[in-house]
Formats: sequence, C-alpha cells, structure tokens
Amino acid sequence: MSIAVALAVALAAFGFWFVTGTDIDPSSWAYEMTQIKDLHARGLDGSGITVCIVDTGIDLTHPEFQNAKLVQWRDFVNGGAEPYDDEGHGTAMAGIIFARGRLKGVAPNANLIVVKAISSSGSGGDTQVASAVTFCMDPDGDGDFTDDGAHVISLSFGGRAHPFLGSATEDAVGRALDRGIIVVAAAGNDGQHDDGEVESPASVPRVIAVGAVDRLGVVASFSSAGRNGVFRTDPNKKPEVGAPGVEIATVLTDGRYGYVLGTSPAAALVSGIVALLLQPEDHVFYRHNPSAILPFKSALMDAALPVEGQQLPHDDHYGYGIVQGFETFVRM
Repeated sequence: MSIAVALAVALAAFGFWFVTGTDIDPSSWAYEMTQIKDLHARGLDGSGITVCIVDTGIDLTHPEFQNAKLVQWRDFVNGGAEPYDDEGHGTAMAGIIFARGRLKGVAPNANLIVVKAISSSGSGGDTQVASAVTFCMDPDGDGDFTDDGAHVISLSFGGRAHPFLGSATEDAVGRALDRGIIVVAAAGNDGQHDDGEVESPASVPRVIAVGAVDRLGVVASFSSAGRNGVFRTDPNKKPEVGAPGVEIATVLTDGRYGYVLGTSPAAALVSGIVALLLQPEDHVFYRHNPSAILPFKSALMDAALPVEGQQLPHDDHYGYGIVQGFETFVRM
C-alpha cells in the first residue's frame, strides 16, 4: 500500500508582457515549428474533441472567446456558479488553445471544460486539484466518462514530485490515464535552480511532460530537466517533448492581450495539438482507450524533431525533441 502525501501546486508560467488593444502578433513561428499549420491545412480544428483545463478559471467575456464551446464549468476554490478568472493564468492557457479572433487557437473548435482549482494567489491544494482532475473525467457524475468526459486534460502547473509516496493528484491523474484520457502537463520552471526532476504531475508515468524551447528551438533556461535512469524507460523518460514556450501570444483577462513564457504555454500548445490528432474519425482508436495511451505517446516521441546538440534518443532537457504535429499524424 502506498502512502499518499499532500501536493501543493503552483502555476508553471512565471512571466508575461501586457499588450494594449489588439496590437499583438500571433505566434506563427510556433505553429510552423510544431507543424500546427500543416494540421490546420488538413481542416483539423478540434471538432468533436473535449479538452479540460484545470487552472485558475477563464474570463469568457474576452472577445477571443466569442462562440467558444464551453460545455462544463466547476469551481473547487470558491464555489462560483459562473465562469471567472481572478488570477489570469487559466485565461491565458485557454487562449492558446481556443482563441477565435485576432488570434487563432490551436484547436479553437474543440469542446472546453474549465475547472478552477488554483486560487487568485496562483496556488492550489492537493485535494482541490485531485477533485478537478476527477471532474474532467466525468463531469455529470453518471459513471459514463465516454459521453461527456474529456479526451485531453491540460495541466499547466506543478509541485514537487514524490515518485515513491505519490499524492491525491497523482492518483487522480493515474485514474484518468486508466480510462484512456491523454494527460499533458508542464515540466516546470526550475531550470535555473534545477532539482533534476520535472514537477508533479508531469512526473507521472504515461503523462506527456512538456518542456519549453524558444523560437530558435533552444531549450529555455527555465525549463525543468528530468531525472532519468534505471527507474524510467522509453517512452516515459521525462520530459517527453519540448514545445514553444517563449513569447507566446495569447489573451489576458479584461479584454487584454499579452505574451507569456514558461512551460505552461508549451503544455497548452501540446494539449491543442493532441486534440487535433484525435479529431479524425480514423483515429477513434486513440479516444478513451487505455490501451492506446502508450502507442499515442510512442507516435509523438518517434515523430519529435531532435535539435543540434541534443542527446539521443532522449535528452533530460529536450526530451525526445520538439513536438511535430503532422509527423505524429502520419505515424498514428
């Protein structure tokens, strides 16, 4: 029997720049680097796929969220009946995936579940986050997670990993994976004072842990490294992939725009890519199928683009390389 410990989590983005009005340049370079543009060119927009974001909430009054398909909302912090965001991080992450105006999100036509588990201070408790992840699985609580549950859970936060003791959050994430839900999590931002491990729940086996790279494909100095070796084998070495996480254009609360950096936006971007990859009808095998979790991860890892100087096949900072959406599509 394992002993669970309380996991205090904090947001995994630590910087942003405000932009007044709509004078913001979309991060087209990030879409090109990760082949999102190639997926969009095939008509993929996330239709029919549900993404659950566990974060600080969402400001649905932003013009970029007009006609966004919010299908479920739950607040485990203050019990609010209507969507809101008193910190801003959740809105920024949702914008990367769901923006539908001046910016084009990665999967703007996907269904959206938003669960507030992080407070206005940017922190959250183990019980709240675990409850949020559980809600993502089966929002109506009827036991049938395939009718209304998320296909993808996006977690842009992290806490200290406990590989042997675990936590309620890690247990909830494990149950989601056991139901065939793909979980994407930020690797963490302690790279400049690295403890040698990605944060939890990115550290959980089968979770897709995402590190951050800049527009040159160089790993960001803040992106957390993974502790790999005899305890981890392919395809679960950490992080799994890198993705753009520097100067990413998105939306902020109160109708504003901004650029964000961190492994948070990198994880949100990969969550959107996963939604696109699950959309085609001939990829239905990968939806809510526990036996498809590792094959999906393997396709993502095999398609990742190694960068110059990266250790092969896996690098403790870059993972297996920069995520490549279209190449993964071809391998599925």
